[in-house]
Amino acid sequence: MSDQMNLVHVNISVLNLQNNSFHSGIPYGLGYMPRLRVIDVKNNQLNRSIPTSLFQNRRVQVISLAFNELSGEMWRGPWYVPELRVLNLGNNRLTGIIPPYVGNATKLMNINLSGNRSNGNIPMEISNLSQLAFLSLFDNQLTGSIPPTLFNSSSLLGISLSFNGLSGPLLLDEGNIGQIPQELGKLSNLRELSFANNSNLIGQIPEAIFNISSLEVINFSFNNLSGRIPTTTVLHLQNLKELYLGDNQLEGEIPLFITNASKLQILVLNDNSLKGTIPNNLGNLCELQILLLHTNQLTNEPREHELKFFNSLVNCRMLRYLEVGNTPLSGVLPNSIGNLSSTIEKIHLVDAHINGLIPTSVGNMTGLISIDIQDNNLAGNIPSEFGNLKQLQGLYLSNNKLQGHIPEAVCHLSNLVKLTLQVNELSGLIPECFGNLSMLQKLYLDSNKFSSKFPLSLWKMSGLLYLSVSRNSIEGEVPSDIGGMKAIYTIPKFLEKLSYLKTINVTFNDLEGEIPSGGMFVNSTLQSFLGNKGLCGMHILEIPSCAITNPGKQSKVKEVVLKIVTPVKKGKSKDVEKVLEIRTHQLVSYHEIQRATNNFDESNLIGEGSSGSVYKGILSSGTVVAIKILDLENEQVVKPFQ
Repeated sequence: MSDQMNLVHVNISVLNLQNNSFHSGIPYGLGYMPRLRVIDVKNNQLNRSIPTSLFQNRRVQVISLAFNELSGEMWRGPWYVPELRVLNLGNNRLTGIIPPYVGNATKLMNINLSGNRSNGNIPMEISNLSQLAFLSLFDNQLTGSIPPTLFNSSSLLGISLSFNGLSGPLLLDEGNIGQIPQELGKLSNLRELSFANNSNLIGQIPEAIFNISSLEVINFSFNNLSGRIPTTTVLHLQNLKELYLGDNQLEGEIPLFITNASKLQILVLNDNSLKGTIPNNLGNLCELQILLLHTNQLTNEPREHELKFFNSLVNCRMLRYLEVGNTPLSGVLPNSIGNLSSTIEKIHLVDAHINGLIPTSVGNMTGLISIDIQDNNLAGNIPSEFGNLKQLQGLYLSNNKLQGHIPEAVCHLSNLVKLTLQVNELSGLIPECFGNLSMLQKLYLDSNKFSSKFPLSLWKMSGLLYLSVSRNSIEGEVPSDIGGMKAIYTIPKFLEKLSYLKTINVTFNDLEGEIPSGGMFVNSTLQSFLGNKGLCGMHILEIPSCAITNPGKQSKVKEVVLKIVTPVKKGKSKDVEKVLEIRTHQLVSYHEIQRATNNFDESNLIGEGSSGSVYKGILSSGTVVAIKILDLENEQVVKPFQ
């Protein structure tokens, strides 16, 4: 009450405290400031609930409380804000329904309640707001259908209802089931219409939407819309810049009128059931930046050998992202692909039934950051022209029929982060110069025909996270200490198949994942894996085999010590053993071990060695362990238990 008495005499009309670090709650007395017109406290750390007094100020015109930590219901009790024009409560933690009182603030022009936890239906009373221009309710928990009365206001410029739980037929006219509300066509000023990510929205896209010439953004992605994309004989979308219809169940062909929307910058039609061919006049879209057509049933022009649509895309000089994968194109990449815009950054042509050679012209796209042409039928050699792509971070060529050597030009890609060449027919040496790729984090070379010695430079790559060279014919020695690979997550599983590898030392790295279970790893001790926090989920529990084979002696094995070893400090490599100590011992009951291994089921057997068998288990805490069942007929094994 004291703050009310202190503020009631304050004559401030504009209170602007945005972009600070104010915390605690909003003073209740703010609503009683007699001249207050604008309160803007967005981008602070305010919490607690919104005082109801703010909605009882007859003169306030702007309430902006966005980007705080306000909680509780959006508001309680009736409204008395006849002059309110702007209500911005976005990006808080507000709950409850949107009350019908909103319809009383008839001068409201902008409502932003996005990024909260509001639930219930969209109130029909919003249709009373004849001056409403912007309505943003996205990223809430709203349910029910979209009320047709929402479109009564011809002043509407933008509507965003994305990321909710709205359901029912899209824009269902309640008076005429299955009909599109006629009011929709009256929104002659509408610029943005976004209903994305409401997975329960069904039905067809209203054709009336494509008659609104003012529209700049249409976003219906991630719904369950079906039917065809409406076709129109007359172009009404001369202002359309962004069209998002991806991740639905749309059928039919890509309408030709889309290629006449000359201002279109983003076209997203991926993850549908579209058929037919990719239009050969996409080059009309001179401002196109993003084209996503992947995961459909689109095909190449009949009787055409090359994928001709690339020839037209050359005219899209602003194109940055192109994804046409996971669709049965069936054709050959034309040389014109190398003439795509110098701004092109990403090309995604995965699993598109592409055959033939990789055109050498790919080396012309010097702005490329990622090119993904995996899972096709590409043959021939890897073009050395890839070495011209100095900005390239991802080169994905796996699951093809590529042959020959890896060109050393690949080693010129100093920004390369991921290289996937697995499942091809590549042969010869793995280039020693790979060790110069200091940015490389993931290298996949498995299932090829590589032979001869493994380049020692790879073992010294301090930034490498993943390495896979399994199923090749590689010879030579592997250093027993691969400690140079400081950042690698997983211990390469192929090492367990190297019969000549007798010992391994990977102490003090940042390894994660499971320790391989075969080969020399079966008899490895914890000393070989110390100082790898990510391997803490895989430990060896040693218990005598009599606990399993002789039920009468199970009572002697009440508890098993799980040794989680962490070093007190790091010393020089030759002194490591002197500074180690066992920090923690976790007691695990025999019953827990039985449960973790499903009573030592064979499906959990991961290896056998001279001293016993090793089972994989998951403790109730979620820790993955390896449990070694010791053979007590072996004298060396028996000694610790005597």
